[in-house]
Amino acid sequence: MSAPADHAGCLAVSERFRGALCERLADRPGRPIRAGGFIYFQGDDAGSVFLLRRGLVKTSVHSLDEAEVTLRIHRPNEIFGELCLCAGGRRDQARALESSEVVEIPLPALIAQLERDPQAAHDFTRSICERLGEAYERLRSVSLDPVRARLARALLALSASDDGVIPPAITQDELARMIGARREVVSTLLNRLRENGLIRYTRSGPVRVDRAALSDFLRSVER
Repeated sequence: MSAPADHAGCLAVSERFRGALCERLADRPGRPIRAGGFIYFQGDDAGSVFLLRRGLVKTSVHSLDEAEVTLRIHRPNEIFGELCLCAGGRRDQARALESSEVVEIPLPALIAQLERDPQAAHDFTRSICERLGEAYERLRSVSLDPVRARLARALLALSASDDGVIPPAITQDELARMIGARREVVSTLLNRLRENGLIRYTRSGPVRVDRAALSDFLRSVER
């Protein structure tokens, strides 16, 4: 298989692969999760991964002082919980941001599928590496980038698959946890982006992103 030309292409291939692999393994009843409900907690024993059939799930970690950092927002047909492959316990926790349905896939079934299909094993390994790459990039960004650049990058990522619309479940508090900033700072920056016509939102509606304009803004900030 030839490699995609850029990282965005790698991510697109990886997301399709993860969904296709787990759909083959997910011929079993789903479990409904109410909005705000937990699928698993940090420190739980781990012996499975999960396929998200519908809804929106976030994975996050807690520090010793109970501060929460959001690692990733998962959408339908993505898998999560794969960090359990590296240790016997959960390194993160998973919580539904809206009414969702998940399918639990035991690790033995996943591993058996990977052993039967070398290409799937290769692609799955690459997808794990991409997740690690995303984590390193976020660490770099939090350490070096101004908050407005981190916010713009998060808004672009969150709006990539829904025609520029960010799900209402992604609150300002969630954005703050994603980019390592205070909620008050996020609110101020969102107002500035709205005043400049880069995003649109109302108190009760979703955020709509002008992706081309916001991409130009991000490039200007990163210069």
